Amino acid sequence: MILYKYVSLISAIEIIKNRSLGFTCLEDLNDPFEGTNFGFSDVGDVSPRSATNAFKSNFSRKYSVLSLTRNPLNPLMWSHYGDSYKGIVIGIDVDIANLTSESEFIIPAHMGEISYVATKNRDLNGVPSVQHLNSIKKELEFKNEIQNNLKQAFLYKAIEWGYEEEIRVIKSLLSFNYSYHGTHDEVINDCWDKRRLSSLGQPLFCFKIPINSIKEIYLGEKIDRNRCRTNNGQDEEKFQENLKFIKSQDCPIYVCEADVSSWKLKARLLDSCFR
Repeated sequence: MILYKYVSLISAIEIIKNRSLGFTCLEDLNDPFEGTNFGFSDVGDVSPRSATNAFKSNFSRKYSVLSLTRNPLNPLMWSHYGDSYKGIVIGIDVDIANLTSESEFIIPAHMGEISYVATKNRDLNGVPSVQHLNSIKKELEFKNEIQNNLKQAFLYKAIEWGYEEEIRVIKSLLSFNYSYHGTHDEVINDCWDKRRLSSLGQPLFCFKIPINSIKEIYLGEKIDRNRCRTNNGQDEEKFQENLKFIKSQDCPIYVCEADVSSWKLKARLLDSCFR
């Protein structure tokens, strides 16, 4: 199965050169409703708000998320996540990339399809006791109940987000010895690194993938506008170097174009003689 990652040109360079994909903590995602769909009842000593906040806080830095999608030619995704058509979409074979591993990921790619709903869950889980809320902070191996809560936290979003057609991969960080606020990059193990995004002040957990798991690359229609961004438009050479590197990859390269006869995008194969 091939799934797609929308990124900027610079991020695409990093992914391909480092052969890794970045996972983000729950609290660093761009939707404040993440991790709030537990459906706790308002009957009991613990309010739904308190219970939800406790679960969200507990999950926030103990799990990380990789967001992928099914469609490389989604106009809204290009606008919102493909750097306004100046970026890249990378097609990844999730089996070769080991993103379907049930031993590596608590929610692997084949189980990570997002459900888009008009209303949140209600009265689904009752209200956990104070003791239960305290115990989840210490739990190292999650039971079926917590697994279900993880799915509710990570795999439900408001229907307005449905255009994303998102598939998630969720990694437990419970075995990682790391500092969220640490300023240095860290090697966690043979498969994982932690890097610091200085511009955003947040960590990125990078999972290593084989280079042959990258099966397709799509160039945004406005990718040439990157030449105006580097060194106040002076560094044309750097842009050409980056573009040449992308085009040198051993997989089909496509250029996205607006279809003049519809509201859809179309992809044109970049012939090898133009690479």
